[in-house]
Amino acid sequence: MIKRHDALPFSEEVLSDIELSRLPLQDVVRKASRLARLMDDFAAVEWLRYEVSGYPDPLTSEAVAAADRSNRRAMVDGEVKFWTGSVGSLQASVAVTSARIPASGDNAYERSKAAQSVVETQNKLDVIVGSIHQWVSSVNYELRFGAAAETAFSVVRSEVDGKIASVVPDAVLKLASAFENAASDNPENWAGAASTCRRLIKSVADELRPPGEAIGKHPMGDANYVNRLVDWIVNRPGISDTQKDVIVADLEFLGRRLDAFTDAGNKGAHSEVTRFEASRYITGTYLFLGDVLGLQKDD
Repeated sequence: MIKRHDALPFSEEVLSDIELSRLPLQDVVRKASRLARLMDDFAAVEWLRYEVSGYPDPLTSEAVAAADRSNRRAMVDGEVKFWTGSVGSLQASVAVTSARIPASGDNAYERSKAAQSVVETQNKLDVIVGSIHQWVSSVNYELRFGAAAETAFSVVRSEVDGKIASVVPDAVLKLASAFENAASDNPENWAGAASTCRRLIKSVADELRPPGEAIGKHPMGDANYVNRLVDWIVNRPGISDTQKDVIVADLEFLGRRLDAFTDAGNKGAHSEVTRFEASRYITGTYLFLGDVLGLQKDD
């Protein structure tokens, strides 16, 4: 998280370096490589390493992939070729050739040939710059969106953490445990995050709508926590039917996913939870708890 927090302002800086031509291209590539490390984008680190140091001859499959990211592929006499010089060598070539362009009174052919060489090499550099700018821009947009989403979720989390203890006293500890499990590198802990979310929602149901007799065809036993919460939600006074329908739909969807995971484990089946799924369970639980607290307030 700390690295990504640093990456957003750094990506802005790299974009400005490119757009305002503040640094030699080789220095820009080195800064872009640092951004790739901050993002843990190892493919980009490898790609930019080739741009700084040059490409091997012959090209490896990894080097071909990197060269294609910079659009270095060209057709020459019907054959695929790659220009493999580093950005530093290409930039130096432009400077040296420009300095050697004959004066206006000298041989016109040599002057034209040298000028054409400068243009061709500069065009190659512009293509590389465009590729790097496109990548840095995509990282910048990703970080901006992520920061906005994180801020929005932080608002919900702060509201829930501050009030959920009034319903379930140990809820904050359970949520903290779920977060730690989701952040772990151990897949077993991701499954633990899902289990924690289910236990927490059931604890809320036990508090707001304890087990009891069935209502119509809907059992209200201890295990039927979703049914019990639905019954509690639909009986809140002063809440529009549309609002109730949305909350119930979210609860039923989340409950089905959590129950499916738990049922598979109870039957001895192999059930996996990815880190992404664990994060979705936590996010869904927070959003649902926020709705419940809102209903309590309205009530």
